[in-house]
Amino acid sequence: MIQLPICPVCNEPVVDQPATDWTSAYRGGAPWWHLADNSPICAATDGSYSQVAFIEDGLPVDSETSSWLDAMSRLFALDGPCDLARLGRAITAAEHLSRWLHMATGPFSALLALRTPSDVASLIGHLHRNSRLLARVHVQTGSYFLDQARQAHVTGLDDDSEVRSEVIDAADDIHTWLRNAADWSAQSAQASGAAWSSARKIAALTTATSTGRTDEAGSPGVYGGELVAVAGVHASGRPRIVAFLRSLARWLRLWALPAKTARRGPTSPAVTQEPRELSPAQLAELIGSAFDDEAAFSPELTHIAARITGTLATYLSNCFGPARPVAIPTPQDLADLATSLTYLTHTLISGLRHLADSPRGSESDGLDETDAAMTRSSLRDAIDALRVAASHLAAVSYTAAGTDHQENQQ
Repeated sequence: MIQLPICPVCNEPVVDQPATDWTSAYRGGAPWWHLADNSPICAATDGSYSQVAFIEDGLPVDSETSSWLDAMSRLFALDGPCDLARLGRAITAAEHLSRWLHMATGPFSALLALRTPSDVASLIGHLHRNSRLLARVHVQTGSYFLDQARQAHVTGLDDDSEVRSEVIDAADDIHTWLRNAADWSAQSAQASGAAWSSARKIAALTTATSTGRTDEAGSPGVYGGELVAVAGVHASGRPRIVAFLRSLARWLRLWALPAKTARRGPTSPAVTQEPRELSPAQLAELIGSAFDDEAAFSPELTHIAARITGTLATYLSNCFGPARPVAIPTPQDLADLATSLTYLTHTLISGLRHLADSPRGSESDGLDETDAAMTRSSLRDAIDALRVAASHLAAVSYTAAGTDHQENQQ
């Protein structure tokens, strides 16, 4: 677990790095400083500075990755070897985690990864610690690089060489740039540290309220309670995206149960299965049955459909990115996917056209005449752009499949 330094008197986060002269205060600087206002750690009963207390960050760790974290701790232990190969592994791991963090904080993924103020506060704390680390790495790397350039046996250049002088001048510029970068990183760490301190207070104040709302939303008979409460801390330790899909399956299964007022529900055999037994294909069939042309309509169902679409869009984005060798291994897979996206784009075009051509002045608009006209104009521009995109997607499909687009159009 991550150990956080806390002032034992006021329970606020502290750091061994003041806002000024921070490069000389790493590890062992006295006293510790509050992040919120850069004041020294509170005094103990005897008038001396209090001894800092360390608490564990409350972020949950699922069972599927805990063993991986243990392996990482052993691989990058502080008393372990320091060599170029180990540094390369650390940088590679950091690159992958940074890419994942970029995805997890997106507009859709954050709905699952950052459900509560406590989750957000933990992330801000990570950003603060990371900014401090970057400041330190910038300074030390710049100084070490300048020292290397000044050593003739490292550069392979003679002391009187003009090239050597140019190399040293360039290294000196690099050292200055990295020092400037370190100063900016330190300022970022100071700002994010103050934000982290405030976020922890807000999280503490809202914990009880959030717990009460989650219990109410998750109670039997409340619409969508499973979906609202799914992104909390799960005792099973399953990944949150898996928990979301399984909770979705549970809700759809309940929604499909026969009722006097029910119009129609999913009738596939998958409905009778436990969510954990559902395969991806069965889950897709279940979603298709719940949101087909004969499904009931309500604002709640619209929000859920949009949320599912956002989750799937994020997944598809990863399929086109780092997961492409596995997700789209052959040209035919690419052709099939492009064909599916072409159909999806045409469906979206049709829906936007209905919205743009809706009766003028209808109560659902909620806009004055000028705003409504501008909205319809923007929608028509979006329709035209999507139509062009659909045409290009069709070309991608034909090209990837090895056929002639023009001949198929004829």
